[in-house]
Amino acid sequence: MAGERPETIVEEREEVMVPIAADANPIQRTAHFIKPTLEFIKQQSLFRPPPLSSPFTDFKLGEWPLKLVFTGWIDPPKKWKIWVEQMHSSYQSIWKKSGIYEAIMSSTYRTRRNYDLFLSLAERWCPFTNSFIFPWGEATITMEDIMVLGGFCVIGEPVSKPLETTELVNIEEQLEKSLELGTKVSRHEGWMKQFMGEGSDFEHMAFLSLWLSRYVFGQKLQNTIRGDLFSVAIHLAHGTRLALGPAVLASIYRDMSLLKGTIMDSLELLMNGRDDEFFSLTLKAPLRFVQVWAWERFPGLRPVPNAMNYGEPRIARWHGSKMLVIEDVRMVLDSAQDTFQWRPYATSTGNWPFPKFYPEKEEWMMIYPHSDQELQAFAQCLRVCELVGIDCLELYLPHRVAMQFGIDQDLPCNVTRFIKNPETAWSNYSKLIWNAKLYVPARLFEADVTTRYLAWWKQSAGNPQADFTGIVRKPRSSRRRRRSPWGSTIKIEVAADDDADVPPGFPPKHKMTNPKTPESYLSSSIKKNEGNDADVPPGFPPKHKMTNPKTSGSYLSSSIGKNEGNDADVPPGFEPESKLIHCLEKIMQNEGVPGDAGNANGSVKYTSCSDVYSTPEMNENEAQQRSYRAVEIPGLELELRISRLERVIADMKAERLAAYSTSIRK
Repeated sequence: MAGERPETIVEEREEVMVPIAADANPIQRTAHFIKPTLEFIKQQSLFRPPPLSSPFTDFKLGEWPLKLVFTGWIDPPKKWKIWVEQMHSSYQSIWKKSGIYEAIMSSTYRTRRNYDLFLSLAERWCPFTNSFIFPWGEATITMEDIMVLGGFCVIGEPVSKPLETTELVNIEEQLEKSLELGTKVSRHEGWMKQFMGEGSDFEHMAFLSLWLSRYVFGQKLQNTIRGDLFSVAIHLAHGTRLALGPAVLASIYRDMSLLKGTIMDSLELLMNGRDDEFFSLTLKAPLRFVQVWAWERFPGLRPVPNAMNYGEPRIARWHGSKMLVIEDVRMVLDSAQDTFQWRPYATSTGNWPFPKFYPEKEEWMMIYPHSDQELQAFAQCLRVCELVGIDCLELYLPHRVAMQFGIDQDLPCNVTRFIKNPETAWSNYSKLIWNAKLYVPARLFEADVTTRYLAWWKQSAGNPQADFTGIVRKPRSSRRRRRSPWGSTIKIEVAADDDADVPPGFPPKHKMTNPKTPESYLSSSIKKNEGNDADVPPGFPPKHKMTNPKTSGSYLSSSIGKNEGNDADVPPGFEPESKLIHCLEKIMQNEGVPGDAGNANGSVKYTSCSDVYSTPEMNENEAQQRSYRAVEIPGLELELRISRLERVIADMKAERLAAYSTSIRK
């Protein structure tokens, strides 16, 4: 309104910024952040999700005692594609008015399920933040992904909107009577047989009922029609624009959290040796969007994308794509710091047009209720809120993953979930964006993080870096930075911080009261089954024998002795694993290892211990400004060395896998 101060969704201020992946000097510049943010860590006790723990990696993905049923991830039959084509000619204008045109067309494309990738992502899911926690950062599927990959609207009426006229209520009753005809009609195939080809508006509503049940919200019983979605289908058939996007994303968050909880329960079964038991879980959400989200962002995991025709939805890139055979999906996810694509939709992909919120130059725009719908939708994607689903309510925290929107990342504020009423949550979500000042970043701009955020996150990963020096003042640039296509050497330092492994945005360890983490299952399992050392890495002694730990080199020697000649999985042209272990043994003994292991395509070089583990080389002035505390507890030192060894192995495997994959593609 006139005279009111404009609302700001993104705040602008001067900050010291640094790239999250590349080794570069920090610069002071004008930065932009999604609200709410913290200026100081001490302002708030920051939340910490359960960390990804070693017990996960002790078991192969195929060993989980899980039976998963995906009722919202079903391939489209031929009859469905024919029905879409028949409806398209008569009702495409209504679909566009309702905002479901792309979503309906997307349902005709097939997405092959990659169980290893999907389960590896689920292992890294945090139900408290609705995000994936990787060693290198935090990411998640957002409303932008739902708009781009699914074609769903994020602005409109709620999915719970009631039918307000007698005519519409009568139509709903007719659809309900159709379900009473028997189980054959209530199933998808029978439903299509019953209504396909009628050539009436009632057929259109039956068509939308099937689409909602099969491809949007799923159902408890596979291949059955959901009667509670009839009102949604009727509204859409009459051109009412419903905000399906937040409801779909809420269902995805709900099912990912259910799956993570079931994985944790499965872990307890495995730890207790109860191999004859398993868990069964039905997942209703359209979880194929989670897998496609990963394909868009992890180059090392994606199949070869299809060429897109003009007018096709984004998901057509992955239609029927053949799976890549990845030896260790977990390792690829955890070592993707330099390759993760924060903004995959900003790059050119042939005939796919860029949305209006991908300008060539950064802009500040005023948003009003009657502004362009794409810009309003982008503003909605940046708002912290609660998502109202058909039968769930989930937190949406875009300020934790700001770089996915091309916006800089700072310490994220905690957001307390206090709304239990869907009506109140929707009222907050649907507040008109009136007189709002919106920052839209340049399409090719790559966002950075504040130095305090980076230090915070590096400490959480056991890799605190020294204080930043030599800060220079530089202007903001929209040019894309070049990054290495694969991983880089990790430098690990031990800082004097008891909570060094606490990720940014979360509280210190001593404030975690009852976390349901892999460690908690592990400790309870050990109490029940003494001598169970499932969490001890291969080649290391049981925990109960570690009172007088040997040197890391002696453990490596014993490991090599037990596994000599086990180099069957080494690609042609690469050094056997025994040599890699020999190099690692020298690293652990603080000896330099010359880098000369490679092939015709390139070489994999291993640096000395000073390059991998110890602090950066410092001059006298720097040495006076920085202080590090050596670990004095033998047991803790051993665990740190084991952790570091695992990281180096992961890096070497990543480089070896990258070179091997490149040679195959050539």
